[in-house]
Amino acid sequence: MLSQIIFFVAVALVIILLARRLYSGGAIGQTLNRSAQAVMAALNRLWARTIAQIRQRERVRSGRPTGVPVSLGGEHQFWQEEPMSDKPELSSHFEEGDRLLKEKKYSEAEQFFLKAAANNPKDARAYAKLGLLYLQQKSFSDAIESLKVAVKLDKYNPSRHYNLALAYMGNKDEQKAIASVREAITIDPVTPKYRTLLEQLLNG
Repeated sequence: MLSQIIFFVAVALVIILLARRLYSGGAIGQTLNRSAQAVMAALNRLWARTIAQIRQRERVRSGRPTGVPVSLGGEHQFWQEEPMSDKPELSSHFEEGDRLLKEKKYSEAEQFFLKAAANNPKDARAYAKLGLLYLQQKSFSDAIESLKVAVKLDKYNPSRHYNLALAYMGNKDEQKAIASVREAITIDPVTPKYRTLLEQLLNG
């Protein structure tokens, strides 16, 4: 039941993001912005509840005490990329969006990534690519909303946190940018660009 709710909440977020692109100013834009924030908050709560329930079931099945963390089979390490759905149309939406993004055809790429996200709301890569697309367009609020979902779905991928830090930085929210890039460093302490960004934020 929770998975179905999360699916519809994620789809609603995609629809609101698309509408915000169409009505970026005025009262409609402000209303959509508040709606997007409310949907994000609901998605975050539902996702946290789902993960907690799965972890509890895993602890019970494995006989571990409830206070001992359990590594879920569905969690991906940062060097892994989440596979696309076996359905050809879902993969083709993502791949076509990725091709258009590389060609800097942002509007067209956005439509394909939105379709990929709507068809598979649990695929972190679609939200991550939307976030990257919005970053390149300097649409930092949209980038933040998309990348927050990507981070929730794929929290062990440091690049998700790094790009979210860039979005917060572009939105003049340095404290959240610092927190996000520190998460990236915690996961991957080796990659130099993460520490470079942290130093830039701390010294800026």
